[in-house]
Amino acid sequence: MSHVIIAASAEKCIRPAVDMAEKRNQNVRSVRILHSRTDDKSICIAIDELAGGLRAILGGHVATVGDPELDTRYIIVDFGDNTGNSAGEPVKLAGDAFEIARPSPISVAISAGSGRGLIHGVCDLMEKLGATFAPGAPAQFPRIDEAAVSRIKPYRVEPAFSRRALASDLMTWNYTFPDRLDLHLKFDREFIPWIGRRGVNAFEYIRHAHDTRLRIDEIVDESCAWGIDDEYGGHVLQILMPRTTFESNPEYFPANPDGKREPRGNLCVSNRDALKTVADGAATWLRKYPENRLLHIWGADVSGGAWCSCAQCSNLPPQIQYMTVVNAVAASEEVKVSGIPVAYLAYHDTIDPAPGLKPLANVWFEWAPRERCYTHAINDRACDTNRRYFESLERYIEIFQGRGHVFEYYADAILFGGIGFATPSVIARDLLAYKKLAINGISCLTFGAYSALSYPVNLEAFVRAARNPNFEPREATSCAAEGRHPETDAMAKAYRTIEKATAMILDYGEVMTPYKMPARKAAAKKQELGRALRQIESAVDIAQKVGARDKLAGAEAELWSFGLEIVRGIAEYLRAREERGVVFFDMDGYDSEGYNKFI
Repeated sequence: MSHVIIAASAEKCIRPAVDMAEKRNQNVRSVRILHSRTDDKSICIAIDELAGGLRAILGGHVATVGDPELDTRYIIVDFGDNTGNSAGEPVKLAGDAFEIARPSPISVAISAGSGRGLIHGVCDLMEKLGATFAPGAPAQFPRIDEAAVSRIKPYRVEPAFSRRALASDLMTWNYTFPDRLDLHLKFDREFIPWIGRRGVNAFEYIRHAHDTRLRIDEIVDESCAWGIDDEYGGHVLQILMPRTTFESNPEYFPANPDGKREPRGNLCVSNRDALKTVADGAATWLRKYPENRLLHIWGADVSGGAWCSCAQCSNLPPQIQYMTVVNAVAASEEVKVSGIPVAYLAYHDTIDPAPGLKPLANVWFEWAPRERCYTHAINDRACDTNRRYFESLERYIEIFQGRGHVFEYYADAILFGGIGFATPSVIARDLLAYKKLAINGISCLTFGAYSALSYPVNLEAFVRAARNPNFEPREATSCAAEGRHPETDAMAKAYRTIEKATAMILDYGEVMTPYKMPARKAAAKKQELGRALRQIESAVDIAQKVGARDKLAGAEAELWSFGLEIVRGIAEYLRAREERGVVFFDMDGYDSEGYNKFI
């Protein structure tokens, strides 16, 4: 894809603001952007972002001038008389770190350790000058006086986490239906520039057994141009062990507790040929997709596990069976030579480490605490649920000698029942806790446009915390509201009201599973849900009033109204359960008195 085509996606949000600003003020003196001549697409995007942003906020002419003597990861903004060069010297930075410097009173310099770091630096500078980049909304560039630029102080940013990723299930693209795929791609071409501007540097495609794709080819080039690394894999053991092999080699497949082999689940980890089949398949992916930066080899997505119970495997817990598979992939010569690490997913039946886990040096854990409490921070020792999860994370860090990532669910529409929630304070405390444990990478599950509509505050908080967990959560809420609703400040109050309601709901795991709640918790939760309902009603009222002139606010009013009905239904369920004297439901769906939850 050419630089001109890619730059168009960055320009389309900026151009209307540029045109308006230039009409307002034609007298601002011209500004020069000095940069090296380069074909690096990320650096070219950084230059375009800077030029478009400055035109919008200053309202004058901005010229880009190629200088072959400048370092490729160094840009100068010259507010002088356009004679001479006030470039100064670039600083040496690594990775995605960037620095804003003042080499002279009439210039601002942006240095970075990478092309995408230059994008991050440019967009961070734009934010300092008043721009807002809110999820699910066009970029906003307020008009400022040129004197505001002179007040910019030098600063440096070194991201707290080296891997800052978003993730999505491939199935959410509905790629077998052209019209639905086109809708998602339209959103992607707005969302990719947003995540590129906000410092995200990786995107994780999660494949399931029924998927026929490993990635979304239509957006790979654009994602790469914005400096976003692609990661492939997911729940793929059922693909790497082809089900068509069952007829000829049933011994490759897991045995059920009765000893019968079945073409379901994962594989028999005691069978060397089965392990080689999986390892060879994973190596093929690395050959075919060399841009992949982390290989996700996960088991079937079932809470009870899908492992083997044959005579050789029956005494091996799920964690050991799974580690056997991941180590087999990591030990293959092709994977070792590639230098690409393999991810071991700590999730459901593997969330707690088992004694005897011995990962190879190129295996990293990916810790995914889906059933945790989102009312409290992950390291809140007063929370019984999170205390257990945090202890499991600490043990994984010890076993893997610090090689690990955390996979979070701050924008998971399934976990949250499709209800709009906001947890910026929890996100800030979570990532600060992860950083203190020296976790290397952090990722967040998303569901395309639905997550941008339902969890804009969480997405905003996540990208801020991934760069610096010491941010102010209230500011994330305000900026998300301002960027999405620039014509009113009422929606900031609505977002904060949703945040208050959230704190009363998300402490028992998946929202749609109140039947798992113990009776002692259900009694208190019923009262909390009553208070939460009043908060959501208040947010709906605000959004409906704003929605008369703001289409997005109207959509949020409808979303929160949907959530209102769900929460009201949960409260009614708990009331009815208490009246019947039901204590709790077990994992099979039956309560302590034998009633099925579906009756």
